[in-house]
Amino acid sequence: MSRFHTTLWSRLHAAAEGGATAFDELSLRYRAPLIGFLRGRGVPEDRAEDVVQEVFLRLLGRDLLRRADAERGRFRSYLLGITLNLASELRRREQAEKRGGGLERVPLEATADPAAEADFAALWLQELVRRSLEVVHAAYPGQHQLLALAAEGLGPGEIAERTGRSAGAVRVALHKARKRLAEALRAEVARYCSSEEEFAEEMRTFEPFLGTPG
Repeated sequence: MSRFHTTLWSRLHAAAEGGATAFDELSLRYRAPLIGFLRGRGVPEDRAEDVVQEVFLRLLGRDLLRRADAERGRFRSYLLGITLNLASELRRREQAEKRGGGLERVPLEATADPAAEADFAALWLQELVRRSLEVVHAAYPGQHQLLALAAEGLGPGEIAERTGRSAGAVRVALHKARKRLAEALRAEVARYCSSEEEFAEEMRTFEPFLGTPG
């Protein structure tokens, strides 16, 4: 379990203590999935960006990062709950202002509903895959090219024509590339887990992408 406390939660604690680099990393990693989640629920893009910006401001301003810990479960779920409640608060505030009344702030730590959790998990996986592909591209650009072509829906024969290889060589190279991507994805998943149990659960969630047990 110790390997996880030196990854996600150590970065959270560093951010809570005013670590600008740690906080910037967290906001950068979670920003796009959160905006995508809100956009998927009909929130206009500029409004979604404002909500997510406010989420991270409040994470520091209300000491929510200091109150976050591994015993609460996934930080992803904790963050999503805050985002949902803030979006609801802002919507209710606008409605109250139109009626000429005020509105007290609602608590920001409620747990997200299961449907929201599933939707956000899918967006978070996309972010992890994107970063994993960046890892592969940096170290093995040739393998990244094959993965990109395969993602376009091209088969080994078509990729062979594009790259000047034999179809058999492409199949072997694609197998290696996908294995490399799976390794990078596992490393990314581990960076955002707080225990061996959570890591195993996350890998089960992402099994359909990997094609192999986690």
